[in-house]
Amino acid sequence: MADVPDHPGGSVPGWNEPEYEVIGGGIIDDQGRMDEAPRTGSYSRTHPGAHVATAVDEAWRNTRKSFTSWWFWLACALGIALAWGMAAALIIWGEANGWFETEVAGAVYLLMAPFLALAAAMLGAAWGFRNSKGSIPVLLLSGAMRGVALAATGCGALLLVGLRFGGPMALAGAAVVVIVLEVALFGLIGVGSRRCFAKAAPGAALAVVLVAFLCIGNVVVTLLLIPATAGTVQVSVPVNVERDESGRVIAYECVGSLRPVEVAHTDRIAWLATSNPVLLLGSVGAELAAADNPVGWMLSGLQWSADGPSREVPCLGGESSAGLAPSIPVALTGLALQGLLAALVLVAGRWQAARRAAASSRPG
Repeated sequence: MADVPDHPGGSVPGWNEPEYEVIGGGIIDDQGRMDEAPRTGSYSRTHPGAHVATAVDEAWRNTRKSFTSWWFWLACALGIALAWGMAAALIIWGEANGWFETEVAGAVYLLMAPFLALAAAMLGAAWGFRNSKGSIPVLLLSGAMRGVALAATGCGALLLVGLRFGGPMALAGAAVVVIVLEVALFGLIGVGSRRCFAKAAPGAALAVVLVAFLCIGNVVVTLLLIPATAGTVQVSVPVNVERDESGRVIAYECVGSLRPVEVAHTDRIAWLATSNPVLLLGSVGAELAAADNPVGWMLSGLQWSADGPSREVPCLGGESSAGLAPSIPVALTGLALQGLLAALVLVAGRWQAARRAAASSRPG
C-alpha cells in the first residue's frame, strides 16, 4: 500500500507487531501503576518504620548466633544455679546466726529473684563485651532478646521454687522485667568498655571494674559513708501513731516543743546503692512480700534508707506524716543510674574509637 512505508523484512525485532495507542494511559493507568509500585529510595530511608524493622532484623540475626550456641544456654544454667545457691546459702547462714526465729516461708524464693538479677547483670556485661559490633539500637535490642531468653529460663526455675517453698508469684513477673533490663543495660556497659580500647584485655579489665562496683562496691561505699551522715535535728512528740504489721511507723501527728535528737541522714547516700541489681529487685520483692515477713522487711531496708530519717524518727522538725514527700521507688533510681553509666561508657568508647581511626588515617 502506498500509505504504508516499506520496511526491511524482520530486521527490527517486534516491527511486525500491531501499533496502537492506549487511550488515557498517562492519566489513569499510569497513576495506578505508580501507586502499586514499591516505595523505595528516600521514602524507605526516612520512614521510621523501616529503621525499626531493619534494627530488629539485624538484632535477631545477631542474637540467633547466641541461641544456637550451647555455651549461651550453659551460661544461663550456671547463672540460675548460682542464684539459687546464693539464696539457699544466705538463708542457712541467717538461720545459724539467729536472724530468723523460725523458718521463713518463701525465703529462698524471695532471695533467689534478686540474685537472678545479679546473674543477669554479669552475663549481660559478658555478652555485650563479646558482641560489641553494630549500632547502639541494634546492640540494645540484642541484649534485650538475650535477656528474654535468660528471664524465661530463670523465672521458670523461680516459679518452681515458689511453688515448692511459697512466696508471692507476682515477684516472678517483676523479675522478668528487671532481668531483661539488666541484661540490656549491662550489655551496653560491656560494649562501651570494649570500644574504649583497641585490645580486649584492658577493655575486659574496665568492664570487670564497672560491674564489680555496681554489684558490690556501691554497697560497700554506702555502708562506709553512713557514719558521716550523722547529725542533730529538732523533733517534737508523735501522737496517734499507726504502725504496719511489721511494727514500722506509717502515720502520726506531732505536738509539743522541739528537742534535739541525733539521726543518720541516710537519704544523702542511699542513692549510691540503688544501682545494685540485688537491692534493686530486692526492693520490688519487699513491696510484694507480706508485711510481717522478716526477709521482706530486710529487703525493704534500702527503700527506708532512701526515704531518710523521717521514716524511722517521727516528727522531724515538728512535721507530721501527712507533710512528708512521697517515696521514690529505689528501683527506678537504680535503673536510671545504670542507664546513665552505660551512656557515659558508650560515649567514651565512641570517642576513643574515633581517636584511633583518626590516628590510623594520618600519613606516616
